[in-house]
Amino acid sequence: MRKIIFPLLVFVILFLAVSPASADATLRVYYAGADGSVKTALELADFTFVDDPAQADVLVLNGVIPDPATAAAQVERGAGLVLILGPGMTEADVMTLTGVTLTLTARDDPVSLTAIQIDDPLTTDITWNGAPQVRDRFEVQTPVSSVQPLVTAYEDGEWILWQARTNVYVFQAFLDDANPQIQEWAYFNYLVYHLVERAAGRTPLPFADYPASPVPHAPEVRTLLTLVGLMMLTTFGIFILVRRYSLKHPEELDKIVSDRSRFEVREAKTEWEQVGFHRPLGGFLVALSIGLVLFIPLIIYQNLILPTYILPSAQALGIWGRVTQFFTLAWTFFDMGTSIAFIKYLSQHRVHDPKKGIQYGQVFVWWQILSGAVQVALVIGLASTLAPRSAYALYAWSIIIHAFIQIPGFYQVMRHALTGFQRLDYSRLLDIGLNVLFPMLIQPVFVTIMFAWGRAHPAFGGAMGGLLGMGIAAYAAELLTFLLGLWLYRRVGYNARILFLAHFDWEVVKTSFKFGVFEMLGSAAWSFGQAMEIAITQARLINYAEIWGNWGLAQNFIFAFNVTQTLNDGVMPAISEAISHGKRVLSQYYSVMAYKYNGLTSAFIGAVLLAVAPLFILGSTEPEFHRAAIYVIPLTIWGAVQFPSWVGDNVQLGANKPYLKSILVFSEQVIRVVLAFLLIARFQVTGLIIAYFVGLFAKGIAAYLINHKICFPQRFYVWQSLIAPLLAGAAHYGILWTINGFLWKGDQITSVLIFFIGILPSFPLFMFLYGLFGGWDRDTLAELKDAVALTGGMRGLTRWGIYEPTALGARLSPLNGRFPITNRVEAMEEARMLTEEKVRL
Repeated sequence: MRKIIFPLLVFVILFLAVSPASADATLRVYYAGADGSVKTALELADFTFVDDPAQADVLVLNGVIPDPATAAAQVERGAGLVLILGPGMTEADVMTLTGVTLTLTARDDPVSLTAIQIDDPLTTDITWNGAPQVRDRFEVQTPVSSVQPLVTAYEDGEWILWQARTNVYVFQAFLDDANPQIQEWAYFNYLVYHLVERAAGRTPLPFADYPASPVPHAPEVRTLLTLVGLMMLTTFGIFILVRRYSLKHPEELDKIVSDRSRFEVREAKTEWEQVGFHRPLGGFLVALSIGLVLFIPLIIYQNLILPTYILPSAQALGIWGRVTQFFTLAWTFFDMGTSIAFIKYLSQHRVHDPKKGIQYGQVFVWWQILSGAVQVALVIGLASTLAPRSAYALYAWSIIIHAFIQIPGFYQVMRHALTGFQRLDYSRLLDIGLNVLFPMLIQPVFVTIMFAWGRAHPAFGGAMGGLLGMGIAAYAAELLTFLLGLWLYRRVGYNARILFLAHFDWEVVKTSFKFGVFEMLGSAAWSFGQAMEIAITQARLINYAEIWGNWGLAQNFIFAFNVTQTLNDGVMPAISEAISHGKRVLSQYYSVMAYKYNGLTSAFIGAVLLAVAPLFILGSTEPEFHRAAIYVIPLTIWGAVQFPSWVGDNVQLGANKPYLKSILVFSEQVIRVVLAFLLIARFQVTGLIIAYFVGLFAKGIAAYLINHKICFPQRFYVWQSLIAPLLAGAAHYGILWTINGFLWKGDQITSVLIFFIGILPSFPLFMFLYGLFGGWDRDTLAELKDAVALTGGMRGLTRWGIYEPTALGARLSPLNGRFPITNRVEAMEEARMLTEEKVRL
């Protein structure tokens, strides 16, 4: 419980200590218009309101012009004017007020905003290419050349914001009842303040210094830095005490098992202690079966409930996607590969010296605790001081909240320990919990609370508040994953306490980092590529926030392919265990089966998403998300061909060649980043898609050839791993496409219905088709049956939803057994020998 007190205390202090907004009480403003977002922005700036236009320094007219002649006269006397056009205005009134000859044409098509490249604070202090699209507006045409456009539509150069004279600014998009997205934009309050100050002939404060900007200000910065300093002192003090205790009590390392009777029943006398592919396959089947059940609710939640009812803001979801993407680089770097090293060496030393394997877990835990304190300090220091004065100003608070996920930093230790011991059914449950189940349970609570908080604090607004709620929910999901993992670890009979001691010596530390640094460099190269992708799209992609919201929505579907990683993550420790004890044929068999199951799973997911996902998006989301229906098609194809690259990564790690992963991932990212830089400016998001494909294909082919030469000989059984999946996938797509033609009506109900049919009821049909097209031989089908027996509470679903349909297809197929996997017999003999070598825990 004490582990969560500090983060919770931080959250409470921060949100209670938000600085009150006050900017310029000396400026008198006459306001006419609705009591909506514009008036709220003026109130946040602390301007003095007057009822008589003749007493005003600036007139702010939002959608109405009460008395054009009087207002024009006041402007002629030197008062400033901020005119926000509205549907009820006439050309004559606008011309009278601005003194500019013009015509007004109503438009409602969406346009993206971009700033004119001039040296003006209005175009440099506000990141306009991150602004939401606007729709309802007047298009203005004028023969007058003395006016200065400031912000235009990216699509056709249409003016959106312009300066008629020194003290007159005109904004053409309608507000209050129209264009809610621009009013939720975190720059909106500052935009109104900036325009009023400029119209009055004054110099506005920079965005970072404006008190109503949703960025950390001096009081919050002081609070944050103080808390971080106390956290670092406490963390290092606790480590010293634990280290002293551990060195005095080396006998604690003998207590790997805490409950011998429970361990004998749940582990030692089960198939989980027998070496073989059935263990990673059993864990994969658990993840796959649960994933099939939860994927439909997940997609409905991510693409309907979350963006429509909980956080209806594409820009907020886009920023959250970028924050999590950007953080991956920092966390990967500071992890230094200790998490993967823990899994690898625990599985490797489980055979002869499990106590040494546990010490790698202790290195992971204490490295995460100690480096986590440093990480949080660095991130908070940069985010609270530098970010507010950069193009990433709107990210500052979200970055700070998300940084606390590294306190205490070890919440994944139970998942890694279970993976290292190859108790892969439990570790896959934790994967599903962290990535699928817990977000659906937690986000509605915290995002709803923070959305309401944002509404009550207009300086932030509901969208920004909801964005911060996403960060708090992410922390809560990590915590719940740890608590569930702790219960599962103890349920098997293992002793969790020794993972938090500090018995490790310098040999273990050096070995862990020697392996981990190279693994980290590979993962960091990927994360660096993602960070560069953010930087490039931020600079070159117009309307990037909303596009990224749509891109993120489309990628929610592509997340489905990650279910194959639950197999690959289990194959890595299996290869490590085998290859480190000289079992090369067994290692080869693991990679062969990884290709096979990755291929058939990717074919199923690809067929379903191509048939269903675009229709689901169009029928279940608002128009601002409809671009995702286009993006999801190429992204699905890209997701379906990722598996050769993923299998290659795990072969390299299991074979103790992490440097190969670093080199290949870095090469892939260089290709992707260079192509993105060259193509996005011209082709926009299409250029990014091209970069994705070229980089992925290059890496996948290179990984297979290099692994064959350096790690151990690779084999790819083309029929079972490629041809049978493609034939089954094509037939499956055709069936779903036909069904959709009858059922889909373009509404939410039928969109959900076709998605449900595509995922859950149709999977047994796909497995039948895979068996029918010759995807099995006798031994591999028997192995599938053995793995089904390890799936516990999911056994009924895995048997009748996976094994029995595909066994029926195999029995009916003239191709069954025609294309066997021929290295299995020798591999199983090596597995039997390795099982006999294992010491008793």
